[in-house]
Amino acid sequence: MNTKFRQAANNIVRFVQAGLGQRSRSGELAETMISSLEVLFESLSKEYNSSIAQEPLMVAVRRPKSEDEDIQRLIVATSYWAMSVRGSNDVVEFFTLPATELTSLRNAELPSRCKLRLTIVEHGDAEASCMMDGLPLTAEELTTLLRSVFKDLNNKSRADFDQLPESVRLLSGAQSLTRSVRSLLGEKHALVQKIVDQQEAIQGQIARELHDAVLGNVMLLKRSLSGAKRMPDSEMIEVLTEISSRLRELCQDLSPRDLKDCGLQPMLEELCSNMVKRTDLKCEFDCPVAIPSLPDEVALHIYRIAQECFNNIAKHACAQTVNLSICVQKGLFTMTIKDDGKGFDADVTPERTNKGGIGTSIIRERADLIECIYPTRIWIDSNQGKGTQITLEIMYAAE
Repeated sequence: MNTKFRQAANNIVRFVQAGLGQRSRSGELAETMISSLEVLFESLSKEYNSSIAQEPLMVAVRRPKSEDEDIQRLIVATSYWAMSVRGSNDVVEFFTLPATELTSLRNAELPSRCKLRLTIVEHGDAEASCMMDGLPLTAEELTTLLRSVFKDLNNKSRADFDQLPESVRLLSGAQSLTRSVRSLLGEKHALVQKIVDQQEAIQGQIARELHDAVLGNVMLLKRSLSGAKRMPDSEMIEVLTEISSRLRELCQDLSPRDLKDCGLQPMLEELCSNMVKRTDLKCEFDCPVAIPSLPDEVALHIYRIAQECFNNIAKHACAQTVNLSICVQKGLFTMTIKDDGKGFDADVTPERTNKGGIGTSIIRERADLIECIYPTRIWIDSNQGKGTQITLEIMYAAE
């Protein structure tokens, strides 16, 4: 802590000196110092708050607006006490006052509440120093003074808090609970927004699939039936077969109903077969042992991860061969999906799929959901021009 204060004090002196040549009004040196103190106290408050995160004594730093342009203020406050730092005409003053009086600073900043008064004095064209009671202060002395006023504020608040009745302390503690609730509400909002974004992406995908693979064939049949030259029945049957096949695949992608009835292994094998039909890629499925019985939600997340990997490969990889392998050994389930495509830089965070990215964020989110049930690990190994390998490990049972 002493080192940080010493560095901060040296920075304040340096900032003040640097502001001399650019000063345009008498209060600019005070403004420079107030800005420097703001950076200092924000850093100290962050460190202090991290040590008392469960208490309602967290320090807040803010810069209120002043009607008088020549007056600069900085407020450092807890729930009970505040320090008002006022700068004007090359003078910076530190006042300690009850937090309830922050709404009327002009009346609250009484001479009896002034804990420290610093005067900034020029020496030539490029030098300045901080003085107290007519004596110049070294950086070490300024360090001691700044540490003292900040410590005094926190000690005063801590003593007041400890002396409160238990019922009042519990009520005051509700402020910390309120902050926690607000934080949780913010996380909930972010999660809801993420779900909405995913729903929009899924709806967009459904619309594209229906338009490209189904609607065109339906319009073809309509023109054939309403036109003078009718399509042969055999061709109409082929078109209807293709429509029904694409609709079945689309329904399967949206809701794999056969997952509960058939199990995970046949569904993954069918996923590989559909990949071959849709893309003409060589897709290998390697599962030498039976997949153990897993909870339905875990099996669904595994299937969705494989499905998302295949979608990414089909859209972005430009691969020729894809391999999906399953290994089950000593209570550890491992699924590896590897392609020989163009790869990507795995160290760069990709954008989400609805923004044109490669969608690895969705894969990681699914793995996080599995981790709520079993210890799970997933990693992505990829380099430009060397393909991609995604490995999912789930410790579903201990030997």
